Amino acid sequence: MHACLSALGRAVVSVRKLLRSSVVSRFRVMTYNVHRCIGTDGKDSIASILRLCTDAEADLIALQELDAPETDEDEGIHHARDLASRLGMQLLFCRTFRRGVGYYGHALLSRYPIELKKVTTFPSPHEAAEPRGAIWARVTREHGRVDVLSTHLGVHRRERAMQSLELVSNLWLGNPDFDNPCVLCGDLNAVPNATTYRRIAAHLRDAQRSLPGHRPRATFPSRLPVLRLDHVFVSPDVRVRAIRVPYNGLSRRASDHLPLVVDVDLNP
Repeated sequence: MHACLSALGRAVVSVRKLLRSSVVSRFRVMTYNVHRCIGTDGKDSIASILRLCTDAEADLIALQELDAPETDEDEGIHHARDLASRLGMQLLFCRTFRRGVGYYGHALLSRYPIELKKVTTFPSPHEAAEPRGAIWARVTREHGRVDVLSTHLGVHRRERAMQSLELVSNLWLGNPDFDNPCVLCGDLNAVPNATTYRRIAAHLRDAQRSLPGHRPRATFPSRLPVLRLDHVFVSPDVRVRAIRVPYNGLSRRASDHLPLVVDVDLNP
C-alpha cells in the first residue's frame, strides 16, 4: 500500500509540473490592423477594438494604423496609449509619418516588461508612397524572453520588396542579437506565395501553416475575408498551439481587417 501511495504521489507531482510548465510556456500573440479605429460603418470603433483586444486575452498585441498626438503630453487622439492603459499593458509606438497635428503609426502592447531594441521608418521608393516602419522589441517573461518584430509593409510590390529585404538582412532578422525564440507579426500587405511572404517564410515559419489540421483563414476585408494579409511568423523552436480569427458582428464592424490570434509554446 505504501508503495502504491508513493507512486501515486510521484504521478501527481509530475502532472502538476506538466500543467505548470504548459501554463508558463504559453504565449498568445494578436496582430490587428485597426484602420485608425474607424469601423466599416464610418464611425468611431475604439470601444469595439478594446472589446476585441480584451476578449483575446493576448500577452502581446501588434496594432497597425493608429493616430497619436505630437507628444504624449499633448491633448488629442492617442489610440495606442488609450488602449494600452485600459488593457493594463506596456506600450511601444512607432511613428511612421505626420498626419495633421499628430502622427500615424503602429504599436506593440505587452503584458510583460518590454524593451525597445530598434525602431525605424523604411525609405520610400517614391514620393507618393506612404511611409512604413518596424519595431524590434524584447519581451521578458519570468521563464524566458522572446524577441518580437512588428511591421506594416507597403501596398505596392516595389515598396514591399525593399522593405522585406531590409527585414531579413543583418539589420533585423539576420542581426546576431536577434534572439530565439522569436515572432514576426503585422500587416504585410502580401498574400501567401507572394515574393515578400516567401522571403520571410525562408527564415521563419508561417503560424497558420504550422498547426496540424488548421486551414489558414483570411483576414481582409473583414466583412467577407478573402485575402490573408495579416500574418504571424515564428522561429523553428516555437510550437503553434492554437489559432483564432474572430469573425462575428463586432469584428466585422470594428475595422476593415479581422484580428489574428495565435497561441504558441515557447518551451516545446
